[in-house]
Amino acid sequence: MIIAIDGPAASGKGTLAQRLADHFKLPHLDTGLLYRAVGWLAGQTGQTPAAAAAYLDAADLDNPALRTDEAGQAASKVAAIPEVRVNLLKFQREFAHQASGAVLDGRDIGTVVFPDADLKIYVTATPEARAERRFLELQGKGETADRVAILGQIRERDRRDTERATSPLTRAPDAILLDTTELGLEEQVVLASRWAALAMKPVRRPTLIYSFGSGFTRFFARWFLDFTIQGLDRVPRKGPLIVACNHISFWDPPLVGAHLPREMHFVAKAELFHNPLFGALIRSYNSIPIQRGAKSRSGLRGAEEVLTAGGAVLIFPEGTRNKSGELLQPRGGVGRLAALTKTPVVPACITGSDQIRRSMRRQVRIRVSFGSPVMPPRSENPERDEVRAFARMIMDRIRAMREEQEAKTWK
Repeated sequence: MIIAIDGPAASGKGTLAQRLADHFKLPHLDTGLLYRAVGWLAGQTGQTPAAAAAYLDAADLDNPALRTDEAGQAASKVAAIPEVRVNLLKFQREFAHQASGAVLDGRDIGTVVFPDADLKIYVTATPEARAERRFLELQGKGETADRVAILGQIRERDRRDTERATSPLTRAPDAILLDTTELGLEEQVVLASRWAALAMKPVRRPTLIYSFGSGFTRFFARWFLDFTIQGLDRVPRKGPLIVACNHISFWDPPLVGAHLPREMHFVAKAELFHNPLFGALIRSYNSIPIQRGAKSRSGLRGAEEVLTAGGAVLIFPEGTRNKSGELLQPRGGVGRLAALTKTPVVPACITGSDQIRRSMRRQVRIRVSFGSPVMPPRSENPERDEVRAFARMIMDRIRAMREEQEAKTWK
């Protein structure tokens, strides 16, 4: 089990990583400490940073000097040296493989060191929030601290880390965003522990009907439609996941679901299950009946069961198919489902699926795109306004993707 936690300075990723490591009894490697050690060794011995990195095995990583702001600034500078990163990359991978799993935190764990990690989390917070945490931390140690100076140092550190040519700080496309600006440590641990525990569950084999249906849909889209898809690298392969998509055609569920890199379950209106034969067929294809109107909340229970087992669900926030192609106001179901199950949401957009015949004649291109995971609402039992605001935010992201697709069409 490899858990990759990335993020900017003072975002809280190190503390979260240590808590996760303790919880799951996995070794923890603070990779930022490695770069601090290289910078410190180079300063103490007069060696070049690249030479110092070769002697990292002999370094004392418990040295208090490595926890100072000076060491942090030195780490940011040596991290920009390609030779240093090559040496430490090998060290980090060997550490995790020898331990048969680990929790690693840094700035390029999910993008460079372990791009196939079982779980990727990108921890962030506003510069102001991070500066305040660093200020309180220094005060707690009895050190003199200046809020303004600390904020300036953090912004400069962010600039260097994001603009360096070698392995810049960036969020992995499929990393779950964890914004800690208003989250306490225990809330962070609860969320991340849940994602990690469910990502550890073994992936079940899809049923024959699901495998055949999704395989046939991919074959049909590839050979008979003008079809394109982008953003699959933004979809987490493990752990609970909601994919929220706009809805313009009955082709949307199979076309979107079949191309996702994991088995999906589909939320469908209960009326489709009234016909016994058709209902049995779509149930075998992982469809979940959902009531609309006053019973909609209780109708989400089937989807909740899938997500609490670590599965993935495709949902249409608009609640119904809209043949006009215009995006409707979303219902609150996606927000409530994400909040209740603490599940990240990947927005998805499909266009052109309402013109299948024209696509078969290569007159219309069907496009599907996926966004990066969005963290769920903070509250486990959110108010109606909160879930609706979350649903609107997801639809805004879908709208932005659609506008991007349309812009490409006109080019």
